[in-house]
Amino acid sequence: MLEKYSLLRQDFLRIAEPFINDNVLDELKLNYAHEIDSKRKLSQIKDLKMFIRLLEKRDLISYSNIEPLWYISKKYICLPDLESKLFDYENWLSATPLLPSCYMYQRNEISESTSCEPADISMNNLSQTSIGSSANVFKSSTTPSHNPEQEDQNNLDKKKSLQETVLLQIKDRLGRSWRDVARHLGIRECKIDAVQSKYPYDLKEQSYEILKIYMSQSDTEQWAINLIRALEKGRRRDLKELVEELILKKEYL
Repeated sequence: MLEKYSLLRQDFLRIAEPFINDNVLDELKLNYAHEIDSKRKLSQIKDLKMFIRLLEKRDLISYSNIEPLWYISKKYICLPDLESKLFDYENWLSATPLLPSCYMYQRNEISESTSCEPADISMNNLSQTSIGSSANVFKSSTTPSHNPEQEDQNNLDKKKSLQETVLLQIKDRLGRSWRDVARHLGIRECKIDAVQSKYPYDLKEQSYEILKIYMSQSDTEQWAINLIRALEKGRRRDLKELVEELILKKEYL
């Protein structure tokens, strides 16, 4: 798996490096300065290869998260061939069981061999228990209603309240995962790019805006289950579990 990523990185650098001059490199360093959090390390970066290596060491890029490569490609390269390679890699990754967490770097070099065993269960699929517990939240009430219109309105109000709670809880935590999660939610790439352009340097606003777009067009009963699946596929198990907990607490029936 790491070998596959290594080949992608090699192709990415080969295609992208001619487009990254000193000014672009300075922009990239400024954009990631907060996450890198080291002026000394930033000052040592002389080219794109060194920049990518530093992002890997900071765990901002990994075999399971190539969001920074997408960012560089979309903002500075804009070549279909490069985007095709990134798409192909993500499609391959989505169909491949992930390795358990292990460091990409050991003594400042990527370890091409790993003692981590392949996961028994693909993270692309939620466990039946998890899906079942989430789905039960949305089962229809069998209690007769004396006022169907009022009951429908109450359910709609509950849905909106729950969506707002979920949105506020995860928007500040989603970070650079928002684009990957948005793709798994089925949001079109043009809308993702529009949000990126609207808030180019504000990850919280980007996350908030894309989640609002998703929730505004989502199915009444399936929105939470689909969001849970997208967070799982986007390697944000922490947020997936948070959403499940929020839903169960609300007892949304």
